[in-house]
Amino acid sequence: MTQETKNKPLYLSSNSPRRKELLQQVGLTFEVVNAPVEEVALPNESPESYVLRIAIEKALAGFNKVAGKEVWVIGGDTAVMVDGKVLGKPKNEADSYRMLQLLSGKKHKVLSAIAIVYDGEVFSALNQTEVSFKPLSDSEIKHYIATCEPQDKAGSYAIQGLGANFIDSIHGSYSGVMGLPLFELNQLLLKSGYKTV
Repeated sequence: MTQETKNKPLYLSSNSPRRKELLQQVGLTFEVVNAPVEEVALPNESPESYVLRIAIEKALAGFNKVAGKEVWVIGGDTAVMVDGKVLGKPKNEADSYRMLQLLSGKKHKVLSAIAIVYDGEVFSALNQTEVSFKPLSDSEIKHYIATCEPQDKAGSYAIQGLGANFIDSIHGSYSGVMGLPLFELNQLLLKSGYKTV
């Protein structure tokens, strides 16, 4: 935390341990506010619009839960897209298996949206990263699911965990694939007046 941001209250409207870890990585001091929103796509909503809307709704829900206007609240959402299908978090092990089979040997896109609400004003950005998976065998998929790592992850894998073994290449933002694109976060912190440098 810098002298400049010391008296500026910053909140993360998310229970994601990965988002907390990323904010800590860039030296931000923040509190977590629990303000869940319903994550359901609207009819004919594009995947890009969906993740951006959910990130904004999370930030607004968090903003409405904390006292005062002079606060900054961060919300984020991530989705994986392959063959025109959006993969959220798996419902169960069978769903996890289905997702990993879909990703096997293919390129997919990770959409990671971020929003900051300050004084009722919304600042948002969307990051898109291309990730390429190696072909996965049936036993590799089953072994990975048995670790429980895929359980609460969009697309059923964690780039920062054992899922890294499957990634052939990545073009874009590593932190975005983790769930919070740090470059865009910094830009929004500047735009919203939380930071000046």
